[in-house]
Amino acid sequence: MPLQIKLEATVIRPGQWLKGSVVWDFDSVPSKMELDVSWQTSGKGTDDLDIVFEEEWSPDTKSGERSFQCQLPRGPISVHGNLISIGWQVECNSKRPNATITVPFVLSQIEGPVLLSSLIS
Repeated sequence: MPLQIKLEATVIRPGQWLKGSVVWDFDSVPSKMELDVSWQTSGKGTDDLDIVFEEEWSPDTKSGERSFQCQLPRGPISVHGNLISIGWQVECNSKRPNATITVPFVLSQIEGPVLLSSLIS
């Protein structure tokens, strides 16, 4: 895999730091790389997306590793439901060579996303 994202943890509490690194190994030096941390709704209705952290850099080697960290907001927390879900992800894009990777993570006070169906029963 020419592009990877390694996260220190995949469940993060609201207000805490998301830490990780981007690892790349291409045949040529990428012209530009972009990293975004965002949440997105999916399900019934209009999907919504908000980028809470973005970083851009121009590597000078065809392979390498770059660490990142960002303090996450208090919400929205990760939610899974029949009608709506809210998911968090880290995405890295490389330009020339063209590559993208997306890694999901959970923002929650508990050990996973809130399951809306469990709140109803």
